[in-house]
Amino acid sequence: MNLGCVASISTGSSNTNEFIEDGKYPFYVRSQDVLRKNTWEFDETAIVTAGDGVGVGKVFHFVEGKYALHQRAYRIRITDSRILSKFFFYYMKANFLSYITKNAVHASVTSIRRHMLDNYLIPVPPLAEQARIVSILDRFDALCNDLTSGLPAEIEARKKQYEYCRDKLLTFKEAV
Repeated sequence: MNLGCVASISTGSSNTNEFIEDGKYPFYVRSQDVLRKNTWEFDETAIVTAGDGVGVGKVFHFVEGKYALHQRAYRIRITDSRILSKFFFYYMKANFLSYITKNAVHASVTSIRRHMLDNYLIPVPPLAEQARIVSILDRFDALCNDLTSGLPAEIEARKKQYEYCRDKLLTFKEAV
């Protein structure tokens, strides 16, 4: 299914120089870094991606709530109830770079155009399957990126590995 048929897609209207160090709302620009602003443009669940520059096909944010958006970043709000927004986020993160590499405009900087997003084909598995995939990927994401759950789990796994190896190394046959 084409993304343009199942989503509302647009850009923001803010410029990077409008950020405020300790602003109230997230301000998504064309990088993984999230700036701040005291005003917001959207209040929704959406996927944000860079529209041009070095982040094209590599920068993705899953947004829930109020936020501001750079004029050359795209927001994609899924409007079709057959698609979970988080499923699309993970799908886009995994597959969009290869699509955009073949279809992007290469001028002074790489950029994407609205019609490229509209024509981006996405699968629509059953909602239960989408939810299962999201659940698994959310757990992996937490283990990899959340210090409060990932690091303790990794420490515990290494501790068990150490204890196993220690016990194996220090187990000897009795001398006869």
